[in-house]
Amino acid sequence: MSSQNNNFQFYTGFTIGPIYDVLSYARKTRELWFGSYFFSWFMEKIIEELAKNSAIEFLVPYVGKPFQPNNSITGKYHDRFIIRSSLDKDNLYNEIQKASDEALELFVDLIDAIVKPPAEYVAKMDKDRVRDELKGYIQRNFVVLEPSAIDEGNVVKSISSYLDSMEENRFFNTGILDKTCSICKTLPAVVENKIWVRTWVKTETGWVYDEDRQKEKLCPLCFIKYFCYKSDEIKKKINQKDFSYPPILDISAGELLTAEVKNTNLNLFNDPEKDYDFEDIEKAVTSVYDKEKAKEIIKPYHKYLAIVQADGDNLGEVLKQYPNPDDIAIKFSKPLLDFAKEAGGIINSYRGHPIYIGGDDILAFMPVAIKGDDSSTKTVFDLAMDLSDKYRDIVDKKNGKTTLSIGINIAYYKHPLSRAMRNTREQLFNKAKAGSKNALAMLLTKHSGHQIGFKFRFNTREIEIFSKLLGETLAGQIDLPHSLHHNLSRFKTVIAHTPDEDRLNVFFKNNFNEPEHSKYDKGIAVVADYFKKVMLCEHEGNRLNCVEEILSKLAFIKFLRGEK
Repeated sequence: MSSQNNNFQFYTGFTIGPIYDVLSYARKTRELWFGSYFFSWFMEKIIEELAKNSAIEFLVPYVGKPFQPNNSITGKYHDRFIIRSSLDKDNLYNEIQKASDEALELFVDLIDAIVKPPAEYVAKMDKDRVRDELKGYIQRNFVVLEPSAIDEGNVVKSISSYLDSMEENRFFNTGILDKTCSICKTLPAVVENKIWVRTWVKTETGWVYDEDRQKEKLCPLCFIKYFCYKSDEIKKKINQKDFSYPPILDISAGELLTAEVKNTNLNLFNDPEKDYDFEDIEKAVTSVYDKEKAKEIIKPYHKYLAIVQADGDNLGEVLKQYPNPDDIAIKFSKPLLDFAKEAGGIINSYRGHPIYIGGDDILAFMPVAIKGDDSSTKTVFDLAMDLSDKYRDIVDKKNGKTTLSIGINIAYYKHPLSRAMRNTREQLFNKAKAGSKNALAMLLTKHSGHQIGFKFRFNTREIEIFSKLLGETLAGQIDLPHSLHHNLSRFKTVIAHTPDEDRLNVFFKNNFNEPEHSKYDKGIAVVADYFKKVMLCEHEGNRLNCVEEILSKLAFIKFLRGEK
């Protein structure tokens, strides 16, 4: 976009929240999805309105002309935008405030429209109270600045510092005693309706989970997140007439749930509210196929959901290349938009469900592994490598300025979703983005509670070796003995103190020399080569840590293979 005919007088930064708090209360996939989509849609409505004004230019994100609404199920708008304008300060302020208030009113109407029997407002509550609660909780902060108040050679960083300060000083209204929402237990309840509630029930064999529909009091946000599938406005927005967001097992075990399998119990598998158990899938699959076939296609990883979160590294370094604000939209924001489009296609090709893709910022539900069209097995690990490569191609253009870090949490399907989300976030921001960044951090939390965690640097020799080992193992091109991980774990200190390749060869030969090991020769050789090329390159003081990391990675392969 050219700025030659505009006299830009002011810059503005806008931020909305609290996104993470809203997501942290989600118990079902649809609640987490709409919690994210709510903010993306809110920002989209503001941006759409402001984009009509020729005196306003968006720097971040990239906003094309004419404005193209997002009609997909994936949120595409970040929680911030930065603009510049030739309007005077008061008019610019009023334009932003008006657009923001109109966006809020959209959601007030949307919530009110589905408060229909059996849902009803709590006594003395109504649509006006919905508006009041949203106004009090949804934080809409913005700052209007003269050029002299910022570094025009680094506009985005300058304005972002103001937005950071605003986000650190947010204040929220909370609920009171029995009027507090039964889900988030934070905001005042406004609506009541029947929802599925899990409780512990004592049986002859012990305590077990049970689900029952109970009438509960909900705040406006938890109400719309839970019942989003009932909103005609949401269905219209995402262009899905029969919208029902997939539950966890529809994602993690989606490849098992063919139309034929689902037809065995339509009432169960198509219920938009009540989640089913993995045993229900096993029964349905077994009823369609013979037992041997069912045993062959049902894998332990079908019980596990992968949550993927990604974030760009060192984008400030990229922005330094564009000290002229005229270049930011086209040379910085546009490549991020282009990457987002490509990332959506990649995630869909792995049968995943992107929740949000806003440039470098990604959140998605994924199956752990799927069978490809050529019968090869593709994993969430392969997905991470594909996203990293595409980001470098489009955003960084292989200049080495910015990379993509990714956190992945693989959790048992009954694991609390809010905790799984928190673990995913920790993998990204505390592990992958620590140190030199450009990394993949993965955590596997088994049904037993045992956790396996490890980290890779992208674009390294090790990640290529592991990818090859994983792919060939899952494809059946090589096989590994069941005792491999156990034997190596017993001797991890010995391995760490092995000085060279010759001694390492002797170790593997002496420990895997039984007759039954002969059929695993190729696989054992690949694992031995992994230790040679990775561990022996480490400083002696760090080799034990390196061995433990490799063992964690081999345990992940063991998990994908279905071994206990």
